[in-house]
Amino acid sequence: MKIYLACPFSEGTRKDMFECARILEERFHDVYVPARTKLENDWDWPNNEWGLQVFRNDVEALKQAEFVVVLNYGRELTTAGTSWEQGFAYGIGKKILLVEMTDNIQSLMTANGRYATIK
Repeated sequence: MKIYLACPFSEGTRKDMFECARILEERFHDVYVPARTKLENDWDWPNNEWGLQVFRNDVEALKQAEFVVVLNYGRELTTAGTSWEQGFAYGIGKKILLVEMTDNIQSLMTANGRYATIK
């Protein structure tokens, strides 16, 4: 199964992100992790062009995904990028598994824009 893994990129969440990807890949899933994305010649691009290419790449990966897993740290710690990825995935009809990584209060929009939730 093709899975898109959405997660904040902060220092405190990277370990969780890569551990989740490892677990899914061990179960033979094809996991897209935005933090692993490498674009050809990306060091040669101005920052705004690089950002646009990363955005387009992630949008295409979301479109191709069969399922989206969102590592959510609550309303105050989950980044706008992660919330955007979930909202876009919901908008195009993807099934979303919300993984609540903390007991922090969840956004009602995030909590209701998912197929299932696990802690």
